[in-house]
Amino acid sequence: MKTIVVAFDFSNGATNALNYAKNLAKIMEQKLVIVHSYSPPILDPNVPVGLIEETFRDSVKILEEKLDKEVNSAKKDGLDAEYKLAFSDLSSILNDVSKSEAVSFVVVGKTGEQGFIETLIGSTASHLIDNVEAPLLVIPENYESTILTKIGYASQLEYDEENYIEKALDLARFSPHNLELVHIQESEDLNIYPDEQFLDSILKKFEKDKLNIIQKESKSFKKGINELIEAEGISLLILTTHKRGLFQGILNPSKTKQVIKHTKIPILVYTFNE
Repeated sequence: MKTIVVAFDFSNGATNALNYAKNLAKIMEQKLVIVHSYSPPILDPNVPVGLIEETFRDSVKILEEKLDKEVNSAKKDGLDAEYKLAFSDLSSILNDVSKSEAVSFVVVGKTGEQGFIETLIGSTASHLIDNVEAPLLVIPENYESTILTKIGYASQLEYDEENYIEKALDLARFSPHNLELVHIQESEDLNIYPDEQFLDSILKKFEKDKLNIIQKESKSFKKGINELIEAEGISLLILTTHKRGLFQGILNPSKTKQVIKHTKIPILVYTFNE
């Protein structure tokens, strides 16, 4: 059974992400795994060892009770759910889960203008994208619409992304609309390979699938993609990035950062393997 994993730290953003993860797990008939990474606080070295151990046990007990509550809530909704509480870094536990479960994607919350992805774009976020094997679904804290209404896949049309377009099409089966393959051509951007080369191959391979091609010229990728999201009513944007991480992505590094930071809809990031 495939699994949706959600990184959960009890924040508002994480709670919103969990709610969407539960909804997606129900729609896609997948298992839900709630993951929490706990780092014990650094205490004064003069504190007695016995007190430190007691504090740690109490903290773990409280966390387990809270996570149990979330799991039980998911089970009441008819989901197969469990939690994983780890004392290692987040990427390690997410990879451990990915090795033991058939993970579709990992869901994380993005909090406000200075949230998870924005303020940590050079550390935690890039670390997760660079080190977590599974795809990453980033959901803004204040996002309230349905995710699967209309799905867009943003491509530079400079690499063979057909495997990832196929994954996007699989996800689009749960949407009432066709998958939108979106290409933003910046006015002054160098077009390394002819777009037609990739478009012809894509259209040939997916001729029987529900796929629309949308091309738009814009002065900047950020401006163009946001205008297109608004005009087309896209509710989920899919990107693909190199294994080396966010800053070596298929999209120009600055473009990828801008998309994650400035769009107000959920973004699903796949890892591109050369």
